[in-house]
Amino acid sequence: MLTCAYSHETSDNQEELSLTNQQLIIQALSNVPIQFQQKEKSLQMENTKLKNENTELQSQLNKLENKHQELINEIQDLRQLVKRVHQEGEIQIQYQKQRNQQLQYKNESLTKALVNLQNNLETFAQLKNLSGFLEDCEISEQNAIENGSIQ
Repeated sequence: MLTCAYSHETSDNQEELSLTNQQLIIQALSNVPIQFQQKEKSLQMENTKLKNENTELQSQLNKLENKHQELINEIQDLRQLVKRVHQEGEIQIQYQKQRNQQLQYKNESLTKALVNLQNNLETFAQLKNLSGFLEDCEISEQNAIENGSIQ
C-alpha cells in the first residue's frame, strides 16, 4: 500500500509538475510575442536611425562630388588660361623679336649713314670751300666784266 500511496503521490506530483510546467510554458509563450515585438521595435528604430545616417552620408557624398566636379572644372579653366597666356606670350615674344630685328636693321642703316657722313664730312667741307671759291670767282669775273664795260 505504501507503494501504491507513493505511486499515487508521485503521480500527483507529476501532474502538479506537469501543470506547473504547462503554466510556465504558456507564460513563456505569451511573453515570446512581447519579446518579439520589443525586438522588432528595436530593430525598426535602428533601421530608421541607419536610414537617416545613410541619407545624411549620401547628402555629404553628393556635396563632395559636386565640389570635386567644381575643382575639376576650375583646374580645366586654369589650364586653358595658362595655355592662352602662354600662347599670348609667344605671340608677344615673336612680335618683340620682329620689332627688335627692325630696330637693329634701322640702327645698322643709321650707323652706316653716320659713318658715311663722317667719312664724307671733309669732302663736303672741301666742296663747300670750292663752291665758295667758285662763287667768288664768278663774282670777280662779273665785276671785271662790269668794270671793263664801264671803262
